[in-house]
Amino acid sequence: MSNITIKLQHRPPCLQYIKMDQWKGRNAIVTGAGSGIGAATSVELLRQGVNVVGLDIQSEKLEKLANSLEDVSTQEGSRRGIFYPKTCDITDERAVQDVFGWVDAALGGVSVLVNNAGIILRSSLLDGTLKDWKCFININVFAQCVCSREAYRSMSTNNINGHIVQINSIGGHSITPYYAHKMYNASKRAITVLCEGLRHELSLVNSKIKVSSISPGSVDTEIFNTAKFRPSSQVVSSRPALKPEDVAAMVIATLETPPSVEIAELTVIPTGSTIQSHGMPSPVNLSNK
Repeated sequence: MSNITIKLQHRPPCLQYIKMDQWKGRNAIVTGAGSGIGAATSVELLRQGVNVVGLDIQSEKLEKLANSLEDVSTQEGSRRGIFYPKTCDITDERAVQDVFGWVDAALGGVSVLVNNAGIILRSSLLDGTLKDWKCFININVFAQCVCSREAYRSMSTNNINGHIVQINSIGGHSITPYYAHKMYNASKRAITVLCEGLRHELSLVNSKIKVSSISPGSVDTEIFNTAKFRPSSQVVSSRPALKPEDVAAMVIATLETPPSVEIAELTVIPTGSTIQSHGMPSPVNLSNK
């Protein structure tokens, strides 16, 4: 199980802006909002008073999430954000542009983008298919780039110093040792590079828009339901895993920073795990040392 504790006590005056009040009543777009990290993040943003435009290619998942929101509690005296479900294939550039155009026209622009949607497939470099490789890059890389570009345009047009949060992976910082996972590593490593590229280009145009990359370790989500494999029961039972709510809490942590602070990279792993995968040697009997 995960064990994440964040404590901010005796807050000095310089940290008065470390709170979600700066985003209350504003609009966030969350991709892959129908389940897993996307759903958990949407719920937490709504709880904090942020309006959420939830994108997912599966409309039934968005409907299920919308129906569950009646049970979402908020802080005493605060107002829950409004949820706007939008069925959208984020690999369709025109569809993404239509959603951002609607947010501009109907809601006054986007303040937060959480690029969460992604896939994992088992596709070898030796005998994998170009179709699978394109699927990886189209969803995990190109779609994020299109959403980030449209978020920048919306924020700039509406004079919003917004925040783009990319859900990356520790797979973007290390090589997964399992067979046929290297294209996944490549797609996530691309996000690591492109996040820094976004920050660079934003600085060149004197933009105050923030870009944060959140790289979680293993997370207990439905991502393997779309894959062409499932981890063995032995691996699953022995592998510590984060909950989607843990990653959602880290999204909130990046958004709570004051205007002068930007969390560029946040790596989050479940207690008892490591960033780089290691072999499993025989246990060492320390009592004989």
